[in-house]
Amino acid sequence: MIDRRRLSRSVALQVLYELDSTHHDPDAVLAAYANIDVESSDARVLGYLSLYAYHSALDDDFAPTDQAFPLAQTDYQMVQRLVMGAVEHQVDLDALIARHAPEWPPDQIATVDRNILRIAIYEMVHNGLPVKVVINEAIEVAKIFGTESSPRFINGVLGAVAQEES
Repeated sequence: MIDRRRLSRSVALQVLYELDSTHHDPDAVLAAYANIDVESSDARVLGYLSLYAYHSALDDDFAPTDQAFPLAQTDYQMVQRLVMGAVEHQVDLDALIARHAPEWPPDQIATVDRNILRIAIYEMVHNGLPVKVVINEAIEVAKIFGTESSPRFINGVLGAVAQEES
């Protein structure tokens, strides 16, 4: 069965990656996901289909055209909350990252890792989710999208942030 919350975190990561890479307007990018059209060959559709397929790998009845679209309202709301939270608090989030990864200024951290950290720290600090859940989810997303060393790096930074915030 698909983990809808992890899928939402993955989509939020995709949106933040796009924002970092293109500097598009966050509201416009989120609106594009809210109104995503499965018949389109837009890069967002292809990316979302890939994410959905990955997260549905254990589902034998997976059919993207009837299961993946549109993005469920609750999933979209989570994506929107994570993206807008990371965007609105980016300066503070990046300051926490810089403080706990002093050898890696945020602008030198891989885009995927930087945005996984932003999402996780936002969830930890501003949403009050249990630290263990946040760290575990961030590590799982890092295993999917990051490099071989991403999970260890993310675990170290988030562990240090959690220690400071407690």
